[in-house]
Amino acid sequence: MANLSCKYMGLDLKSPIIVGSCGLTNSLEKIQKMADYGAGAVVLKSIFEEQITNEIKQNIGNVDFNTDYAEALDYISGYTQMASFETYTQLINKCKQSVDIPIIASINCTSDGDWISYAKRLEEAGVDALELNIFFLPADFNLSGAANEERYYKIINHIREATRLPIAVKTSYYFSGLANFLQKLSYLDIQSLVLFNRFYAPDIDIDKLSIAASSALVENDGFYNSLRWIAILYKHVNCSLSATSGISGAEEAIKQILAGADTVQVVTALYNNGLDYLKTIHKKLEKWMDKHQFANIDDFKGKLGFVNQNSDAFLRIQFMKHFAGIE
Repeated sequence: MANLSCKYMGLDLKSPIIVGSCGLTNSLEKIQKMADYGAGAVVLKSIFEEQITNEIKQNIGNVDFNTDYAEALDYISGYTQMASFETYTQLINKCKQSVDIPIIASINCTSDGDWISYAKRLEEAGVDALELNIFFLPADFNLSGAANEERYYKIINHIREATRLPIAVKTSYYFSGLANFLQKLSYLDIQSLVLFNRFYAPDIDIDKLSIAASSALVENDGFYNSLRWIAILYKHVNCSLSATSGISGAEEAIKQILAGADTVQVVTALYNNGLDYLKTIHKKLEKWMDKHQFANIDDFKGKLGFVNQNSDAFLRIQFMKHFAGIE
């Protein structure tokens, strides 16, 4: 039978199929089922910088006292931060006692503020690695591309100062020199790049003439963009690669690994099909590997990556020329 074990960020995984950060990974009971169903690792639901900041503002706003008392404000701010974080570390502790797969904490941030020092507490809580989701759109007209990139460098460097945990950086594709930028990130003492994060996607209600939210549970959303860049970056970055977005089943997982992904993160498929769908993905992956006589993951990882194939397959942008020979 095919051996699904693999390495990711220096961690030993029994499978390349990871459950990505989402509401499902905020429950010990669900995480236990994920481990039973074969997940290689679990990325916990993100702790949000904005969430902590908003809770602080709300608590301070609810207190009726003279705001000249700076020490009191500092106390409320610190207490709110600690209370939010304590719940998170308790989940880590329970997971480490209950499952035998790596538990990866997730921080969703937009700045390099003081709260980043909590990375050390995550390490002390026993988490195996940290996924850093740097979550902002480069939509400030006053900031250059270089300035937006610099925000990433500062956050990563400050996190690295706080912890020796393996760090994965989950990034967007909104950069003018994406290949160059991601390659630079890979040399910042990080252990993985996760491609790509999914922003809230606005829609427009043409009947109500208002802004609405698009569905967050669309399968295959972003899959081909991730596939392209995993293939391009394979063997050109100094860290692991993890594919996310649009993994609806074993077929998509296989494609990403063929392109060069070390691991594949599943979220939407589990919302749509249930946690036990992990077993289906694993069975199909094993069956496919046996059919093609691949004994382990490394036998086919990157086989169809950029460095092993005609680069035009991943770089071609002239749709009509490719499909119809039309100039």
